[in-house]
Amino acid sequence: MTIIQPERGIFWVNKLLFLLVVFLVGSAFWVISLYAQLVNLNHGLDKMSQEIQGVQTANSELKDKIFAQLDSGKFKQLAAERQLVQDRTPRYLEVEPWSLVSQL
Repeated sequence: MTIIQPERGIFWVNKLLFLLVVFLVGSAFWVISLYAQLVNLNHGLDKMSQEIQGVQTANSELKDKIFAQLDSGKFKQLAAERQLVQDRTPRYLEVEPWSLVSQL
């Protein structure tokens, strides 16, 4: 006599389906987590690029102020106000380099 046990073969299929569903649900949560991290990263990059643009703007404004202060026309005007004369053949102070080292 043959005994048929229909539920005996289905047990491993049920386990496989359960593991597959757990894997799919875990994968879905993982993908959602990755997407959230990507969105946060993009927002952070946008914020940093705006800060960089602000710093670059401040830097260019500061350079403009420095160049305006160091304009050669202003130096000539200051020299004329203080009645300074440009020396064509300047004499510089000369010091022997080894004499400074020996004093240390």
